[in-house]
Amino acid sequence: MGAGPGTPEVTVVVCTRDGAARLRPTLDHLGAALDEAGRADLPAEVVVVDNGSTDGTPAVLADAARRDPRLRVVREPRPGIARARNAGVAAAAAPVVLFTDDDVHVPPHWVRRMAEPLRRGEADLVGGAVALAPHLRRPWLSPALASAYFAVVPEPPAVGREFAAASIGTTRAVLDAVPFDESLGTARYPGAEDTVFRLDVLAAGFRQAAVAGATVEHHPEPARLDPARLARQATGRGRGEAYLAHHLLGTRPPAVESAAKLAATWGLLAARRLRGALGRAARSGTPVDEDALRLRRRVAFHRELLALRRTTRRG
Repeated sequence: MGAGPGTPEVTVVVCTRDGAARLRPTLDHLGAALDEAGRADLPAEVVVVDNGSTDGTPAVLADAARRDPRLRVVREPRPGIARARNAGVAAAAAPVVLFTDDDVHVPPHWVRRMAEPLRRGEADLVGGAVALAPHLRRPWLSPALASAYFAVVPEPPAVGREFAAASIGTTRAVLDAVPFDESLGTARYPGAEDTVFRLDVLAAGFRQAAVAGATVEHHPEPARLDPARLARQATGRGRGEAYLAHHLLGTRPPAVESAAKLAATWGLLAARRLRGALGRAARSGTPVDEDALRLRRRVAFHRELLALRRTTRRG
């Protein structure tokens, strides 16, 4: 990163936990995007939230902040991506706030392009496209799997379709009215906080738009492609969908109905295992059984929906 004068008009919030091994390229790409914005007379900054790292992340961030005054570091020791994003918002100095992740590489024009509709008053919330890094693409990774587990959003993005916090932006007015739900982005409810945030923003009467031509590249750890890891993610995402259904959509079926759906879905999943679907998939060169992941996700959904019956809907 290089220094740039002026009070920031855009703040980019990046949250990280144990991200020492992946942060440097992310910050380098953001630095180039801040440089490009600066040349267009759009001063910007980066706020990185260290969400309780236990590796070398603090040293990486301290070095980055020494080299560039446009980068500031704040710490939120309580785990949870939604909580970390709210801490980043509290530290942001600009009227426009963009969000991306610590394993995402943005193009040089990303800050300027994402901020444009927000600064012009054409939208209150924007989302951009997200592509999986080329070396991580697999023949078996369908568009549905890529969207659900790797935050992929097709180019051009479309309002009302995929939405991922790897590339979103909003205004201070929105964030003052609608914080990220801190019950989400946790070990129990991973991956739901951005979807719920979007729905909360729309429910508050704000406008959304899609930004084309600013695709970011997602570089998750290759281990996330492991079938067992995907299975665990499916369980977490099913719980997150139940949280959304219970708290935002008011879904409250009779307990006997949820229990019956849980039993039926679990039976389908067990039968698929007994038939050796996963083994056949592996022999065919496809290590992931997409239908089994879908069933696992639904099992978690129905189980969590039963548990949430004992809780009141959020206010």
